[in-house]
Amino acid sequence: MEESKNMETDLSILFERPVKDMYAMLTIEPLAPLSIVSTLPGSYYKSLDKPTKANLCGVFENVLGWHIGPKDRIKILKKMKQVYKKAYKITELDLEVSAVGYTSLLGHLFDLDLPLVPSIIARYDDYWTQQLKHDDARHLKGTANLSHEIIKEKRSLPKDEKGKISDKTYTDFLKKNTSKFPMYYTSPTSREFIVLEGNYQIKLSMSFYLFEALKKALADNNLGYLGTNEGWVNLSLRKI
Repeated sequence: MEESKNMETDLSILFERPVKDMYAMLTIEPLAPLSIVSTLPGSYYKSLDKPTKANLCGVFENVLGWHIGPKDRIKILKKMKQVYKKAYKITELDLEVSAVGYTSLLGHLFDLDLPLVPSIIARYDDYWTQQLKHDDARHLKGTANLSHEIIKEKRSLPKDEKGKISDKTYTDFLKKNTSKFPMYYTSPTSREFIVLEGNYQIKLSMSFYLFEALKKALADNNLGYLGTNEGWVNLSLRKI
């Protein structure tokens, strides 16, 4: 029972008074080329020169071990608003929402000043394996994998006079057999990467509780990723 308890995600800092009452310096040391994208640009992902606040929210949540899906995230935010209103008389939360719909649980607990950006010594394009999910014909066409149970049925789908299967037929077949397809499929996507010389230095105003939680987490593991899961970085945080 004790082991199970220790594996629970500690979200207690989200229910303390949300006050940015101290300053800290965050240092991000790139260990690999980075690709920092904040929007959905279409077929080409151009990298920013520096991380956005939403990027840092993602880094911090990963450092803290918060891997929380959208439905649970909504429930937690609802509970936070209830606690803030009752305990602290706070009725509005300045939530951080990214351009791709990611809503951070801790974006209201810190702000960033103008960062010191290291020199960019190279830019290059490469293919990035993007994970995609759709509920129509695109998903079925995107994945080569499916359960053996439906292979025969898929091969017998009706075709038109040109021997092609319509998108509607594919969509209907997918919806009927959703559990027998992978949840995601992969697609190579062109993406820009940057190579940096030096470290990012970012001044933060932040909650003391968030600072302490991050310091404790970073003492055990200061390795994270920024932009993509291949953009490895070392992180350090100190009070100023």
